[in-house]
Amino acid sequence: SSGINAEYGISVNAFNTMIKCIEKLTAKELGCCIEHINIYSHIFTRIHEAERFHFSVFYIKKGYRMPLHDHPNMFGVMKVLFGKIRVRSYSPCGEKPTENREPFTCQRTVDRQYDQNDSPICLTPYQNNIHEVYAVSDAAFFDFLSPPYRARNRCHFYKLVRTLDDVKQLVEMICLGPDPEMSYCTDERKYSGVPFTVPAAGV
Repeated sequence: SSGINAEYGISVNAFNTMIKCIEKLTAKELGCCIEHINIYSHIFTRIHEAERFHFSVFYIKKGYRMPLHDHPNMFGVMKVLFGKIRVRSYSPCGEKPTENREPFTCQRTVDRQYDQNDSPICLTPYQNNIHEVYAVSDAAFFDFLSPPYRARNRCHFYKLVRTLDDVKQLVEMICLGPDPEMSYCTDERKYSGVPFTVPAAGV
């Protein structure tokens, strides 16, 4: 369907168009450089916010790990702008438990390194939605999410409990709730790149 999905906030056509546009982004046009990484391990730049989506850039220092988390009922696209990151993504096998800390099974669907020469990393409400990001080097990536975070779709954090099947890449994990086990050391940097415009009507 190419129409707007009331629950997820973006059409399939618009999402595919967005992926193609994001693939072309560069660090230079977004005003990103490695010198922007300072004493903070995790720096956030807000680029554009709208009712059905938002754009941002994350800077992460070498060795920093963004903990295992989800994006409930959201589509997402990540594009590395400089440096190298490792992404591990998981898709639940069936429904996730409604109670925190109740074990459930996921399949590891992504486990690889990315740099600025790679295609964007995508997630949907059902695929690759639980993931963690590790900075192999000082790095920055562009981040698109639709719809944006709201009270009803807050991010949740997870803990990997054990591996169930190495061949099928099945693991057991539990949801820790909306608060991570590790604390963030975060700074916000003002956007200094080119003005951002939405490429397609109906997003």
